[in-house]
Amino acid sequence: MKNTLRIVTAVAILSATPVLAASGTKVEGIGLIGWLFIGFFAAIIVFQLIPSLVVLGSMLVGIFGKAKAYKEVPGNGKANN
Repeated sequence: MKNTLRIVTAVAILSATPVLAASGTKVEGIGLIGWLFIGFFAAIIVFQLIPSLVVLGSMLVGIFGKAKAYKEVPGNGKANN
């Protein structure tokens, strides 16, 4: 078990060395992955915006729309026996 732990620790340290060496480089822009990440969340927002606008429009029509004329129910809605 100790040998396995030592090997895993050594591999983790040696594989992290290129990352530490590359951290000083300057990269401009966000790259393709960044744009895909932003585009994915923009698509989520757009696909949620469309149904919300439909619901908002229906709600506004219900509030400010023309009231429907309902017929009076004979007998005040009671069944005739």
